[in-house]
Amino acid sequence: MTTNLRGVVVGASTLLGKELIEELNASQTAWDLRLADTGDSSGQLVAGGDEALVVQPLSPDIFHARDIAFFAADPQTTRTYWREARTAGAGLVDLTATLEIEPGAIVRSPWIPNGRAPAVDTAAVIPAHPAAVMLGIVASRLAGAFGRVQLAATVLEPASQQGSSGVDEMHQQTVGLLGFHALPQEVYDAQVAFNLRIGVGEAAKLDTGAIAATIRRHLKVVAGESIASSVTLQLVQAPVFHGYTMSVYAQLPTDADATAVRRALHGGVLHVTNAHEEAPSNQSVVQEPGIALALAEASGAAGTRGFWLWIAADNLKLAARHAVACAEELAALRAAKPQ
Repeated sequence: MTTNLRGVVVGASTLLGKELIEELNASQTAWDLRLADTGDSSGQLVAGGDEALVVQPLSPDIFHARDIAFFAADPQTTRTYWREARTAGAGLVDLTATLEIEPGAIVRSPWIPNGRAPAVDTAAVIPAHPAAVMLGIVASRLAGAFGRVQLAATVLEPASQQGSSGVDEMHQQTVGLLGFHALPQEVYDAQVAFNLRIGVGEAAKLDTGAIAATIRRHLKVVAGESIASSVTLQLVQAPVFHGYTMSVYAQLPTDADATAVRRALHGGVLHVTNAHEEAPSNQSVVQEPGIALALAEASGAAGTRGFWLWIAADNLKLAARHAVACAEELAALRAAKPQ
């Protein structure tokens, strides 16, 4: 373990919050954590390394003497408390992306060598959307190795991106369909169990068009205009509980053989499977910390070579690990500030 950092996790009882706590406790940096949440969640016990931590009621005092405040609850909670966290002197890492519109906030991915880096006075760091991170890493590595690339991606959205409410409704719909019962549709306003959709109902609590726009916007910020313009994507609501999966067609120059593509992509958080491994799935990547990719050569247009990329990652695990990387980068900058 290295330097101690003091953090507070707002939304400690959410799916993402629990994953974030686990990643913070597994980090090479020693984190002293406070856990906070709203409503009936206070008083709950959450595993914190070798001990159980109590989720405290959310109040401005929770941010006192904290280096980093993580917001992993809902947008309204972030809007209500982010100024108190800044006033208390904490750096902000907003996993809800609510603060993206605030002056001085930046969208960030330390895993992609482009984009604007944080400064000591950065108002808030918004870790880039996990699907944007996945596409950004792949596209930037291919562009770095081969120059001219074009990617067309079909991104399959899991229910857990909507938190417990999305998972619960998917489960209830699945049980209801098997039992020939009426389907709850409070979150999606549509049948999503046993179904693939490019949109949801008009009264849904999510907007698939807005999610796709966020992925595109974050990809442009963290990977750059040139790389972002080389990627087209369609978002599909998938009948799965966990895990982002993507089917990506990559059109590359003629000198991009499979060995060179594999070499360009493999490494760091990205693992390219070999011939002796099964292709990843949304189930096989659960609790895996990185991104898995299976590669297959395909026919390409004249003067190009084509490849199919099947990419998978645990959306919550990846988002949490990425947020920790953003937080530790921000904390290091703040610690280096002259007193």
